[in-house]
Amino acid sequence: MTSSTPPADKSAAKPKSKALSGTVISPETVAAFLEQNPDFLNDRPELLAILTPPEQDHGGTVLDMQKFMLERLQGELTRFQTREQNMLDAAKANADVQARVLKAAKALLDAKSFEDLIKIVLKKLPRMFDISTAALCIESGDHLPAGAAEIGIIVVEPGALDTLMESGRTVALRADIEGDKAIFGSRASKVKSAALLRLDLGSKVPNGLLALGAKSPTGFDPRQGTGLLAFFSYVLQRTIQRWLTQDP
Repeated sequence: MTSSTPPADKSAAKPKSKALSGTVISPETVAAFLEQNPDFLNDRPELLAILTPPEQDHGGTVLDMQKFMLERLQGELTRFQTREQNMLDAAKANADVQARVLKAAKALLDAKSFEDLIKIVLKKLPRMFDISTAALCIESGDHLPAGAAEIGIIVVEPGALDTLMESGRTVALRADIEGDKAIFGSRASKVKSAALLRLDLGSKVPNGLLALGAKSPTGFDPRQGTGLLAFFSYVLQRTIQRWLTQDP
């Protein structure tokens, strides 16, 4: 969104610190304070980033090393502050993802029936993960409860999942893609990135796949960590196994 606010006047005075409370402090007072507290800047190195270093004219081509070193220190402080902020942002984002995954895992465990479990995966999971769609695929319908296809499970040919994921991979992330209609159906056009979670449902049950689709090309990216998704995949496959092996 383009702002209509005119650019700020750089010559305008910076807002006063609340600590000043309108009191005018003379340069002599500041100098006397610093003389009595020589370690003041050691305890507050962030102030060096906003101080203007003095210029000294040594004549000719002699460099002012003091000014150069202070400017370099200011640059390093700025880089450290930026890196610290990036780390805090990443930690906050990771905590948000972890909370979403744990909430979704709890919903799976609280399912009242196999049909309820599938509805949670296909209907509620996209909202929980803030994504466009979710699809659940099984390589054969022989071991599924009656009516499984009607509630949204997609049955694919045996071996189809190996063409989508590398052998041995539990989670595969795809960025900047076109959604696969065979998996996402009518919502494929809204999928620009995807997470594929392999479901090992046991030796007597065909392989399964949970596909998560996002509308952003970078919503899922191969450079992202997959630990939380692998955990969720494990919870889902064990929950499905519980319902498939439950006595009628």
